[in-house]
Order: sequence, then structure tokens, then C-alpha cells
Amino acid sequence: MLSRKLKQIKAGKVRLAPRWVDIKKFGIKRARNRRVSVTRRSWKRKKLKI
Repeated sequence: MLSRKLKQIKAGKVRLAPRWVDIKKFGIKRARNRRVSVTRRSWKRKKLKI
């Protein structure tokens, strides 16, 4: 049960990066079908409370 909850929290933290990050990393032609995903950082709370 706990592992499933941790997976859900982890999935919720991952977001797609802005388009300019993709273009910067892959170039305009290849950025179309490749996306960069980033984890959102919480500056208030480092450790997750479950």
C-alpha cells in the first residue's frame, strides 16, 4: 500500500519542461517528438510526509 502511494506522489511531481528547454536540448527538428520531463522542487518541504 505504501509503495503505491509513493509511486503516485512521484508521478505527481514529474511535469513536462517548457518548450524552449526541449529546443535547447534537442534542436527544433528533434524537439517535436522528444520531451524533457522535470521534477518540481519544493523549497518549503524537502521530505514527504505521508
